[in-house]
Amino acid sequence: MEVKVKVKDRQSLLDIAVQTSGSTEAAFELSKANGTSVTDTLPDGRILESVAVVNQETARRYKCLCIEPATALSEKDMTLVQEGINFMGIEIDFIVS
Repeated sequence: MEVKVKVKDRQSLLDIAVQTSGSTEAAFELSKANGTSVTDTLPDGRILESVAVVNQETARRYKCLCIEPATALSEKDMTLVQEGINFMGIEIDFIVS
């Protein structure tokens, strides 16, 4: 029986692997089964084929407690804030008197 899982906002393939298979090890199998890279950003709402459970206890707990991890960074999270002493130019942003 094929089980499908719907990707939620900010979920990565590793999140889906832990949620459905109980281990991040399943991410590589999920990647192959769904024609995606482990590092791809998954669009919200995408349907993925699940793979065999690796860790029964973890998968059971995630299901029973409705845990759906979403650890992917947003574009805003990945933006580097360029402020502070490391980004100041002497006599430009940082005036020495």
